[in-house]
Amino acid sequence: MRLEFLTIVALFLACAAPIQHVYAQGRELPYPLPSEPVILDTFGSKIKVSVVASGISQPFSLLVLPDGDMLVTDRYAPALRVIRNGVLDPAPLLGMPEIRTGFHSGLLDIEAHPNFEQNHMVYFTYHKALGNEQDYALTLGRARYDGGASLSNFEELYVGTPMTNSGGSRLIFAPDGKLFITVGGAMGRLPYAQDLTRVEGKVLRLNEDGSVPSDNPFMGQAGVRPEIYSYGHRDQYGLAIHPTTGQLFHAELGPIGGDSINIIKAGANYGWPLYGYGSYNDGEPMVHLHREGIEPSLIIWQPGIVPSGLLFYTGDAFPQWKGNLFAGSIQRGRVPGTGGLERIVFDNNMWEQQRETLATELHQRVRDVSQGPDGFIYLLTEEANGAVIRLEPAR
Repeated sequence: MRLEFLTIVALFLACAAPIQHVYAQGRELPYPLPSEPVILDTFGSKIKVSVVASGISQPFSLLVLPDGDMLVTDRYAPALRVIRNGVLDPAPLLGMPEIRTGFHSGLLDIEAHPNFEQNHMVYFTYHKALGNEQDYALTLGRARYDGGASLSNFEELYVGTPMTNSGGSRLIFAPDGKLFITVGGAMGRLPYAQDLTRVEGKVLRLNEDGSVPSDNPFMGQAGVRPEIYSYGHRDQYGLAIHPTTGQLFHAELGPIGGDSINIIKAGANYGWPLYGYGSYNDGEPMVHLHREGIEPSLIIWQPGIVPSGLLFYTGDAFPQWKGNLFAGSIQRGRVPGTGGLERIVFDNNMWEQQRETLATELHQRVRDVSQGPDGFIYLLTEEANGAVIRLEPAR
């Protein structure tokens, strides 16, 4: 009887093989990328969508340089990849530091110095092992990229507090030259995001050399890390500077729903893990009524979209979108294959006027979004066959 049962199971699995191939490590494999450019409808216009390059497994960050070349962080390899003239170099760039990889850790964000065209410096965040099997730290480094096969002049600028569970990180230069960095890792209901002696669940503010600015909100306070700029955050996968006001905008992930856009204020507490707009991972609703001392979000998504990558569009290729905020989306309501690009329109009071979801026909997990010197919008997909995708007006 047992042999007959096992035979039936084996036959069932063999018959089910064409279906099972879409699953790997508990989640669906990606939908295939389009082999030719496709035209998609958006509100009031059509866009042309093309794959620039593909073949990067689970990338995290996309940097489009002034000459059109692109740098892509391959989180788990770990490796820094370059796309020149639309062609992915099969060899990763040399000159990178040693990087610790694991669940959610590895090589993360990359950003160009504001004077990149003069100094060719790029900044990147990654995880550094701290000499044992468990602890590691979010680290900021910089190096020079001259367009060749290797980085040069690498410097380690900042090392955060030890952590054992980390999410991603984003970084961006403010108009005054200061550097903002998000640190994830405030997972579950652990109180790390409220602990000002640790950097998990914080937005940090540093000088370009990794030192702490003298005007940071907690500078000089006992028992507080002076690099902390805001706290009470969960995982934070998007940063953008408003092109007119210079305010720092920030995308944050809720556990189940409650993903949000925040305007980051110096010294402010954004509530995690005590308050939020969704539910905890076990389904228990979070307390989301406004509380004194807790900064409310600007907008939220219910259901959640897992926002990743943030951009205020300033180009001329899409004049109808100038000033709009774009956020990448991994998936909506925890349903695989529902990622895309979110477009949000604000008025002069920063009140939301319109929201549109784009490019869901591609069924891709959009991990980052960037604007090129050509004014086109570029998406980075986090898939086994990760790709850079270009959006341009359909002509």
